[in-house]
Amino acid sequence: MAQEITLEDMHRYLDLFAELDLEIWIDGGWGVDALLGEQSRPHEDLDFLIEKADSDRLVKAIRQLGFEDVHTDDHRPWNFVMGTASGKNFDFHVIEQLSDGNYRYGSTDDPIPVTAESIDATGTIGGRSVRCPTAAFQINSHSGYTLKQQDIDDVTALSEKFGIPLLPDQLAFCE
Repeated sequence: MAQEITLEDMHRYLDLFAELDLEIWIDGGWGVDALLGEQSRPHEDLDFLIEKADSDRLVKAIRQLGFEDVHTDDHRPWNFVMGTASGKNFDFHVIEQLSDGNYRYGSTDDPIPVTAESIDATGTIGGRSVRCPTAAFQINSHSGYTLKQQDIDDVTALSEKFGIPLLPDQLAFCE
């Protein structure tokens, strides 16, 4: 069972990423909070974007800290979860940089393009500056599936702060 990733945990993990000299982008709920500049809710995991080469190095390092593979129905080489016995989970979203400076997420047969501009934002977590996807990227990535109330709260907060309209399927959940 997943256990909350606290602000204290985040500082420890950010220190680990810095120590390993990793290029990561904080995504998901913590990424939303980074853009908002404050923690808005508890988080069950830490989502992040990471380049393939860095992903391999991080996996090796965190295995030594007791992280193991966590079974999920959507486990793929580019999307997987690793966690500790106490339930602290990292949700990996692995991207590969292309020759034009943009990125690919997903399989080589059916990739999802990720522009460099869409992940070129900076946010703040507990007073620390972090790289993260843009508010527009976050809003767009919360679409096409059944949203939870926390997802609606996240995209609504981003929409209000950054003046970005919600997508039609998000608006349907808000009604």
